[in-house]
Amino acid sequence: MTRDAESRDELPDWAGAKEFYQKYDPKEIIGRGVSSTVRRCIHRETGRQYAVKIIEVTPERMSPEQLQEVRLSTAKEMEILHQVSQHPFIITLIDSYESSTFIFLVFDLMKRGELFDYLTEKVTLSEKETRCIMRSLLEAVSYLHDNNIVHRDLKPENILMDDCLNIKLSDFGFSCVLTPPEKLRELCGTPGYLAPEILKCSMDETHPGYGKEVDLWACGVIMFTLLAGSPPFWHRRQMLMLRMIMDGRYHFSSPEWDDRSDTVKDLISHLLQVSPERRFTAEQTLQHPFFQSHQRDRGSTVTPYHRFRIAALTALACVRILLGWRRARPVTRELLIRDPYGVKGIRRLIDACAFRIYGHWVKKGERQNRAALFQNQPKALLWTIGDDEDHDGEL
Repeated sequence: MTRDAESRDELPDWAGAKEFYQKYDPKEIIGRGVSSTVRRCIHRETGRQYAVKIIEVTPERMSPEQLQEVRLSTAKEMEILHQVSQHPFIITLIDSYESSTFIFLVFDLMKRGELFDYLTEKVTLSEKETRCIMRSLLEAVSYLHDNNIVHRDLKPENILMDDCLNIKLSDFGFSCVLTPPEKLRELCGTPGYLAPEILKCSMDETHPGYGKEVDLWACGVIMFTLLAGSPPFWHRRQMLMLRMIMDGRYHFSSPEWDDRSDTVKDLISHLLQVSPERRFTAEQTLQHPFFQSHQRDRGSTVTPYHRFRIAALTALACVRILLGWRRARPVTRELLIRDPYGVKGIRRLIDACAFRIYGHWVKKGERQNRAALFQNQPKALLWTIGDDEDHDGEL
């Protein structure tokens, strides 16, 4: 083949990507997927920063069937994003370009990265932080469901944060439009966040299928994980973990849940309901006291009675702090040597250092294991429910 012939063969690919490179200047890699890379990029004309997801669709890496599947799923994702990206808590698709070997999707740049990374840094979040994050997520989910869209892959890795810790929901690759009373039967998602009905549907051909309720189950798993620093369902063997999910077996164990309110435990219990009919909807969740008791009413005025209650509660809190300070054990060298994990502040420091050294959380017990958070990374090979082995990754 001559050089001119080679140039003609390469022309369609270059012509498809040329517009992207003329408009944007790609920079360093900020994320990776199975068949994609995410880079920071700069709009050449305005200097504004964005994120570009570059999806590789080359015959060298994929079979013809896989190439077709990736192109179809990307087209469906783009269609859904164009429909919902005006929502403040959903990622905005700015631009898209396609060539014979690459697809370029330009999004908002969320500089803080994934909620997953923020959680590994913080170990656990306070109820206040969890309330703020989950309210935004649930408003996004409610908007999707009002538009008959099911996300099907809600997890901390798909929730992005900016410098002000505001969140946006991303990665709509498994999303689809679902018009009631239509049901879904496809097995997809990430194992630790799968709702029981998805698993039962894959095992029972007579199962009626599942609907948008699966997103609320995933919200319950996310909420539990943010507060405990570990997922509600985990076992070393994948099949045993799936059975725990189908049975709805989880525990508010000590010490992670000792300081958590009964209100938040009640809400999680309503989300992690095995029966989809009994599970809270997004609207019901947002109306729960966990969210309602902390909403700010800008037009309200504080009555003298409420001022007295605030003053009384403040005084009571001061007394409790003083008594707690008097009863507190001094953190001595001997105490740290004997029981370093018994001091909450030191325990958090140990956990954070362990992650930085080993790349996963140290095992804390049979029921709770932070390492489970890092066992849901995507892999090229998919696993089936019939496999009774240890497998990780998305379905």
